[in-house]
Amino acid sequence: MPMTRHRHTLATVLVAIIALAAAAVTRADAHADADHPIVQRALRDLGTYQGDCWPWVKRVVRDATGREIGFDYRHGFFEAGAVEVPLARAAPGDIIQVALDSWTSPDADYAGLHTAIVIRNNGDGTFDAIDSNQLWDGIVRLRPAYNPAAQAAAAGLQVHAYRFPLDGSTPAASPVPAGSTTLKPGDTARVNTPGDCLRLRTAPGGEILTCLAHGTRVTVIEGPFERLGVAWYLVSSPVGDGWMAGQYLQREPGGPGANPSAQGPTRPLMQYRAVVPLAAAD
Repeated sequence: MPMTRHRHTLATVLVAIIALAAAAVTRADAHADADHPIVQRALRDLGTYQGDCWPWVKRVVRDATGREIGFDYRHGFFEAGAVEVPLARAAPGDIIQVALDSWTSPDADYAGLHTAIVIRNNGDGTFDAIDSNQLWDGIVRLRPAYNPAAQAAAAGLQVHAYRFPLDGSTPAASPVPAGSTTLKPGDTARVNTPGDCLRLRTAPGGEILTCLAHGTRVTVIEGPFERLGVAWYLVSSPVGDGWMAGQYLQREPGGPGANPSAQGPTRPLMQYRAVVPLAAAD
């Protein structure tokens, strides 16, 4: 029997209702694993402008866990107490970082560089994730069926997954094997974080005391000690003693006779990228 105009209109309305209901179910399903603190914090920004993916993820992790990711796209995670997990085992709240292993410093600048937060592991190499700036507009969006391995391979990059402990634990430091670093007790060094500062801590990966500006001179007292892939040094600084991540310290000639309280700008050893350039998937 042919449809009357009334029946056609009613059918159109019913189809629209069904479509909206399906979308609501899909959206709710995407949030089904949202009980992790990092995921919960990330979802608060859904649909809002937050800028580039990397600084947004750093803010989310800090707000959710109190941990500060460092400047480096790989070592920065370890500095904050994260552990690396196999990509296939990435779980809600883990961070997926696509980058070039040979270039993860703050001046990293290439297509494909991207950071995202896992909401769900789909078990087939894809993830339901949430990230910022995926459409180059700085907006936080859900990212269903995200395949970071494929994205990394297409750009000639690598992909890693990082997990932050939620119990506040800080693994003990252990001595770094001899010969793995150029710094030793008595050396003087400059903070090398152009455009940013380097955190001084109570212990390797411990509580933050302050943040010393790029170019600040320090003297090495003890170290290196390794924790989760980061070499840490006890240093004397203009504001007191504390621990710093060694990859952001540049050795200076002069040794023990140098003045540890001197500070000021030094010629940048690398350009600082104030805004992460937009990448293919960022």
